[in-house]
Amino acid sequence: MLGSTGNRRNFRAPTRAPIEEVGNESMKTYWSICRGPLLAVVVLFFALVVPQTAFAEGFDLQQFSPMPNQADNLFTTASAEVPEHLGWSAMAMFNYGHNPLILRNDEGERVQSLVANHGTAHLLFSVGLLDLLELGIDVPLVVLQQGTAAEGLAINPDQGGFGIGDLRLVPKVQLYSNRQDYGDQGVALALLADFRLPTGSSEVLQGGDFRAGPTLAFDAIFGPDIRVATNLGYLYRSARQVENLQVGGTVGWNVGVEVPVIDDLHATAEFFGRFTPGADELRSNESPTEFAAGAKYRFDHFFLSAGGGLGLVGGYGTPDWRAFIGLGAAAPRTEPEPIAPEPEPEPEPEPEPEPECTPATVIEDCGEAPEPVCEDNVLTTYTMACEDGECVTRTTETRCAAGTECGEEDGRAACVPLPDCVEDGDCDNPPAPTCDDGVLTTYAGVCIDEECHYEPTETVCGEDEECGLRAGQPACVERTDLVEIDEERERIEINEVVHFAVNSDEIEGRSYELLRQVATVLNDNPHITRIRVEGHTDSSGSRDYNITLSERRAQSVVNFLVERGVEEDRLRAVGLGPDEPIADNATPQGRDENRRVEFHIEERD
Repeated sequence: MLGSTGNRRNFRAPTRAPIEEVGNESMKTYWSICRGPLLAVVVLFFALVVPQTAFAEGFDLQQFSPMPNQADNLFTTASAEVPEHLGWSAMAMFNYGHNPLILRNDEGERVQSLVANHGTAHLLFSVGLLDLLELGIDVPLVVLQQGTAAEGLAINPDQGGFGIGDLRLVPKVQLYSNRQDYGDQGVALALLADFRLPTGSSEVLQGGDFRAGPTLAFDAIFGPDIRVATNLGYLYRSARQVENLQVGGTVGWNVGVEVPVIDDLHATAEFFGRFTPGADELRSNESPTEFAAGAKYRFDHFFLSAGGGLGLVGGYGTPDWRAFIGLGAAAPRTEPEPIAPEPEPEPEPEPEPEPECTPATVIEDCGEAPEPVCEDNVLTTYTMACEDGECVTRTTETRCAAGTECGEEDGRAACVPLPDCVEDGDCDNPPAPTCDDGVLTTYAGVCIDEECHYEPTETVCGEDEECGLRAGQPACVERTDLVEIDEERERIEINEVVHFAVNSDEIEGRSYELLRQVATVLNDNPHITRIRVEGHTDSSGSRDYNITLSERRAQSVVNFLVERGVEEDRLRAVGLGPDEPIADNATPQGRDENRRVEFHIEERD
């Protein structure tokens, strides 16, 4: 590291193999910069000399330099466009680099990551002047820097926290363009100046020295809004050396392409890097090169940018990978005034024709109106009129009202009332059937003189049938003496007990007829959509055992009903064990009554 006297102090990391010769043979230290994704920016060194004191040596680690006007440029590659007069853009962009500064040994292997994580927030703004010039500014704020100090180095990457980098001013002037309006196909050429003001701190790799230089920007637009741009420039800075790393004036280059994907969405890809002209040899650690790709999406006056990239040549400040995202806004561009066509000469006025009719004599002059027409339930009527001395036919369309249809009245097309029926099948609104005292009465429609008549038919229920409901309608249904629906209590009452084998969920055969009638009632009454089948036991034995036994018995009943046509999703089995007795468990009769199955109506249509 250089001191105030100009002598070189040798440095060797005590536990690391040296990587690259620096000065005499006893000192070797190696810099290499990780490969990084997206947008690379120029590496900056800082050296401030104070008379009679030592000065700090370092450089600006941030190599990602977005163009201030992200609305009209690529990410780091300048186009040759300039905004219209007082057209502006602003954006906040965050970019992150992973492993942007590492130490390597002689074999090129990584020894130590001096900076592992680095994030910068760029506050970007630009404004156009006189449709020829653009002024841009980039305020970089370092918001994340995590690193590890290396013994013997003057820089302290681990000391870097939040701080401002070197303020960047970028004026641009358009030199040539053969485009009529913004975005037209053609080529353009512009000249930029890049000024870096030493507002950052070099000791923590956040800038700190003045740099300036020109850049020539060329771009071409062709095809469906495809832009190809290239930059070549020189950035002057006073020479700096930190151990074996030398940085001075550099030549920067950019090549990028932007293509439309869909409306308001463009994809961008860039290659960019720097090298030191006039150097004794071209060294990779002093020639950072990156590739970046991403997209921009516009909505109204706002636009969103996002992307990432990789380091191609591991120069200083080139991370392994980089990612960035930004949100901005821009003033809308003024649409060009359309060119008005030459007015055509007005033709000579033609003499007004003689009128063929007058309002007072329209009937005599224009004759009778056409007959009305009725089609697709729309009645069209016609009347004659005289307008500007000419006979015209006025048309009125009227849709036939509800209960009417196209027909004839007095020999003319008209909307006429609909007949009740034309055939028996049209009479489809019979009274609901009734069933009283074992007699089922149904009704059939008959069309007589275009009127519906509904004739009753009586059917006596069979010996094994009775009046009931089927699918919610009165009907003769199978007689179910053991089962009935109690609508008031919302239950299906059974007149017998469901018998099971002792300590088992097996239903005894003597209960089959009872449960068959339960299934018949449920199938005949689909408006009952949910039944809770409850199993109950007496208090004999443990409660846990009885709960399990009652659940199994309730499920056995559900399975029996499903096998006889009841939909499974209408049934829910619940085991309540001894928790809800209806009689005294201290007596045999009470225990018999407590061992039961109940059917409760939970839901109905």
